[in-house]
Amino acid sequence: MSLKRTLAALLTSLALLVPLSACTVQISDDEHADASSSISTGRTDGSTASDMADWDSDEAPNYYLVTGKANFSAAGSMPSTGTIRYASPDSLNRSGTAVGVIDHRMMKSGSARERHMPETITGWPKHNPKVAIRMASGRTYHGYLFNKSHLIAKSLGGEDSARNMVTGTRTQNVGDNDATPGGMAYTETLARDWLKTHPNGTIDYMAAPHYSGSELLPRTVSVDIRSSDRSIDQHVIVYNTAEGYDIDYMNGGTR
Repeated sequence: MSLKRTLAALLTSLALLVPLSACTVQISDDEHADASSSISTGRTDGSTASDMADWDSDEAPNYYLVTGKANFSAAGSMPSTGTIRYASPDSLNRSGTAVGVIDHRMMKSGSARERHMPETITGWPKHNPKVAIRMASGRTYHGYLFNKSHLIAKSLGGEDSARNMVTGTRTQNVGDNDATPGGMAYTETLARDWLKTHPNGTIDYMAAPHYSGSELLPRTVSVDIRSSDRSIDQHVIVYNTAEGYDIDYMNGGTR
C-alpha cells in the first residue's frame, strides 16, 4: 500500500473515533463579541459582521438598531470619571473610537458651552446637497444631506473637534428628529435623560466608526452605553445612510 493510501486510511479511522459532539462549533449569541473573536469581514478596524451590516429600513426605520448588551472590552481600561479618551486619527485622517465615563457635571457644562465647529472634517463633501428625505413616520426632511456628526455629543461633554466627528447623513445624526430620537440622538437622549434623574451616577459611553477599506465615511457607528445602575445596557448600530440617496463613502457626497 502506498504512503498516501496508508495516511488516508489512518485519518479515516481516527475520524470515526471522534464523537460528533466534539466537532460541534458553538456560536455565541453575543451580538458584539470582542474583536479578537469577531467574524472576519476583510477589515482591520475591529468591526464585526453585525456592526457593518447593510441598513434595513424595516428593521431600523429610525436609522439605529439595538443588537445586544454593551461591551467595552475593545476600550481596554476605561478613562476616569468625567473624562473622554479620543483615538488618534489614522493614516487617512479618519476619526476612531471615543470612549468616556460621563457624569452629570459633564452633561451640564457641555450643554451650556458655546458650539465651535471645525470648518471641515474628513470626508466632508465639496458640495453638501439639499435633499428631501422621506421618513418612516410619514414626514419629509428638507435640508442639507450631511452633518458634522459627533461621536460623543457636545451635550454629553464631547468636544467640537475633527477627532470626535464623522461625516454623517442627517438621518445618521438625528434620525427622524421627531418625538422619538433616532440615529446617534437615540443613545445621546438615553444618556441625558438618565443623568438628569441620576445626578450622582455615571454613563459608560463608547462610539466607534466602522469604515470599509479606505473609504473616508463610516458605513456605521456602533455605540455602547451602560448606566452605573445597569438599567441601560445596550450595543447599538447607527447607520450612515439616507432613504433614496446613494452615499459616496469613498469621497463624500452622493453618486
